[in-house]
Order: sequence, then structure tokens, then C-alpha cells
Amino acid sequence: MTLMYHIIVNKKSQSGRGEKLWPVIEGELERRRTEFRVYPTKYRGSARETAARLTAKGVWNPDDVLLAIGGDGTANEAVDGITSLSDVKFGYIPTGSGNDFARGAGIPSDPLQALEAVLKGEEKEINIGTALLGSQKRRFLVSTGIGFDAGICHEALASKIKNTLNRLHLGKLTYVMIALRQLFYLEPFTLDAALENGEHRSFENVLFAVAMNFPYEGGGFCFCPKADDQDGLLDLCVVNNVPRWKFPIIIPFALKGKHGGFKGVDQYRASRIEIRTSTPCWVQTDGEIPGKLDRIELTVEKQKIRFIV
Repeated sequence: MTLMYHIIVNKKSQSGRGEKLWPVIEGELERRRTEFRVYPTKYRGSARETAARLTAKGVWNPDDVLLAIGGDGTANEAVDGITSLSDVKFGYIPTGSGNDFARGAGIPSDPLQALEAVLKGEEKEINIGTALLGSQKRRFLVSTGIGFDAGICHEALASKIKNTLNRLHLGKLTYVMIALRQLFYLEPFTLDAALENGEHRSFENVLFAVAMNFPYEGGGFCFCPKADDQDGLLDLCVVNNVPRWKFPIIIPFALKGKHGGFKGVDQYRASRIEIRTSTPCWVQTDGEIPGKLDRIELTVEKQKIRFIV
């Protein structure tokens, strides 16, 4: 049976960069006489629906490859839609503005180099996180956060200036400007974290908390430098009791994962984390916003996905 690549393409990623890159990728696939089918995304949630349909029991061939082309949100939706993780070989070509999954997973930023890695077909099994958000259940590849980081994601998704800056290859400035505004208006909150070993931690004046499967989020911030996608655990970073004037000093250190030495930056590791907050806060899963919540439960899926590196 011929190997088939089922390709979910978000042509609108990074304000249309995906549309420019897709003909290059398509041309290379045709040059190599690769068997593939294309499923362009049409709206938010489209990649999730397509992945669910393609990987349905009795439909999916475990020898085929599900390939996502887009930003972190596209990869997130595709994985979230998969029916049975262990039955799927998953590949990814980054064309977004943040590309934190690609950065953490060691995927080349050049699309043809990333395609070469996919076609080579070398696999490893990686963990997938799960966030229980009220009645919703969402998988995540990179992180789930609550508070400051999620507020930035929420505002960025609705930002009109983001498209303009992306076209100028200055998309990260969007997040910098929004972060400064969010920092000024953000109301700190109280947070209680329960870990699977019965350990409980309480924090006052929290700016944000994030549970991570890979080290990077937010366009390159290494909030959890020891996060390992194969250890069956999530790494939790809680920033609390940090004066607002000091936070901009800490942030540059987070780009290199050197922020852990600052007072008010607490880190833990667990396979299950339950978070409760004193007030509903914005929540993000791989940069997607399910809403405002005051309770989230984070775990690691029992099944691993066969990821093509």
C-alpha cells in the first residue's frame, strides 16, 4: 500500500505567509512524486474537525502521515482532533509567527528543510498534555497557561496591528506591546495548585501560571527549560509576588531560561496539576483561548503520539 500524506494547511498563518509557502512545499512534493492530499483550513476549529474525520476508526491507515502546516494553533487543533493518538504518525511544518512547538521539538524553520525531515520519516513518541476546562477537554502540545500569558494571547488574536507587523516580519512586536499594556492593567490573583502526590501549594499576587510539555512559549520564552516531552510529566512555572516594575527585568532572562533564580518564580513537576484561582482568568492552550476560568485540571495523555522529527 502506498504511503499517503494527509496535509492540513493553514494558508492564513502569519498573515498569509502560509499561502506563499504552500506552493513551494507542494512543488517539492510533486517533484518527489509523493502521494498526498490537501485539506486547507477554512475557519478556526477547521483543522480539528478535519483531523477527527481523517483519523476516525475504520478510516485511518496507521501507516499514513498526518501533516500540519501552519502556526502553533494549527498544530494544536490537528492533534486535538486525532481520534487515537498512538495510531497516528504526525508531522509539522511551521509557518506561524511564534513557532514554539517547532523551537522546542527541533523542527527546522526553513519549510523545505522541515519537509525533508518529515519525508525522512524518523519517529519518536512524545507526550501530549490534556487540559480539562470546565466541560471542555483540550489537548495541548506546548503549554496551558492562566493569567498574564493567556491575556496576551487573547488580545493578540483580536489585534488588528498584528497582521500589519507580521507582513513586515515584526510580528513579535505585537506581543511586546500587548505585554506592556497587560502588565499595567493586570489584576494579580490568588492561586492554589494541587499536584498528584498530594502536595498543595498556595500563591498570592500571581501574574500567571503555565504548565509546559516543551520548554518554549510566547514566541521563544523558555519558561520551563527542563520541560521534557518524553518524561510523562508537566513542568509548572508560577510567577507570584513580583513587583510590576521588576517583571520587565525578569522577562529578558526568561528568553534564555535563566529566570528561575529570581524570588517569586516557582517551578514544579507533576503528571497531574489542578489549579484554582480566586477569580476567573483568561486561559490559553498553545495560544488558543477557550475562555475565562477559575479552575483547570492538567494531565498527560496515556497514549503518546508518533511524531516525525
